Amino acid sequence: MLADILRDHWPDYLRDHRAKLCTAHHRAVRSVLSCRTPALGGRLYRCGGCSKNHYAYHSCNHRNCPQCGARDQQEWTAKQEARLLPVPYFLITFTIPEQLRTLCLRHPKELYDLILRESADALKDVIATKSKTPASELRCGFTSVLHTWGRQMQHHPHVHSIVPAIALNTRTRQLIAPANDQFLVHFKPLAQRFRNRVRNALKEHHPEIHNALTADQRRALSKTTTWNVKLQPAGSGQSAVRYLARYVQRSAFSAKRLIGYDAKGNVLLAWTSSQTGKRGVLHLHPHEFIRRWLIHVLPKGFTRVRHYGFHSSAAKKSRTLVRVLLGASLNEPLPKLPEATPFTCEHCGGELVFQRQIARFLPSRGPPHSHQNRQSA
Repeated sequence: MLADILRDHWPDYLRDHRAKLCTAHHRAVRSVLSCRTPALGGRLYRCGGCSKNHYAYHSCNHRNCPQCGARDQQEWTAKQEARLLPVPYFLITFTIPEQLRTLCLRHPKELYDLILRESADALKDVIATKSKTPASELRCGFTSVLHTWGRQMQHHPHVHSIVPAIALNTRTRQLIAPANDQFLVHFKPLAQRFRNRVRNALKEHHPEIHNALTADQRRALSKTTTWNVKLQPAGSGQSAVRYLARYVQRSAFSAKRLIGYDAKGNVLLAWTSSQTGKRGVLHLHPHEFIRRWLIHVLPKGFTRVRHYGFHSSAAKKSRTLVRVLLGASLNEPLPKLPEATPFTCEHCGGELVFQRQIARFLPSRGPPHSHQNRQSA
């Protein structure tokens, strides 16, 4: 459905908004238009029962394509669930004030990286302060995911972090845990620390961005403005992992939320209110729909899922020590990966037999604005 919208409306959108588009936007459009088409090649199978041919074209695997990422999401979920520790978990959400969101659109690579880094360091600082442990001796572990959209695909950058209620004193090799399983840290000092670190990081690492701030943006960074940080108990952590998995390798919307056009030619997008739980349908002009989709395209190579402390891949020794001190298994359990769906004939249910590879066909690498590119990009 997204590919259909782009085929119909991308040329006009490109003509009207070319100056605002970047290479990452063009790459995302090319990927979606080529996804599961002969452009990317694939495999030819034949049914052993009815002898019908079946063409299985490759996916684009672009993270903004709503057709892709389901299998990767399942594998990521299984791997993270296998790493869960036998302790209470918390889900923490760091939200950027509305006044600063335009900065993220203008400088996505710098600002999104800064938000992820400073939210993580703010959390480490506050945990160290509460535990009365020098930050240099404390190692906590958590996973953070950058999320840039709201339920109506609007721009709403924030960071979700899933945090176990445990930390390691690297000097004494002892574990530190909160006295109350339902309380990790207070949100106010965490929000203040996050705000202050973002402000200081802008000054130190991006002075050109800081010097160009508007009056409203400077007020948003001042001590008089309260930032929004939300902490929620997450039980064993499994539900939080599955919640975060929705934003790993996935687009700003799922394919099933696109339900067609209305009589005026507007795109119909299903959504659910987070306040009331009621379902509704958005009527968006195709150009507005494309604009909302494109603002969530991240710079090439940007990592929006990051593991810190003993959750990082480089901290296997610390992670193993934490498991031992908790009395858990010395080795991390193998993730239980979901079984692949059997590949059978949709006509008779017979077994499909591989015949040959289908070569890629990509004659053009330019912006997909012509008829030829729409068919082959």
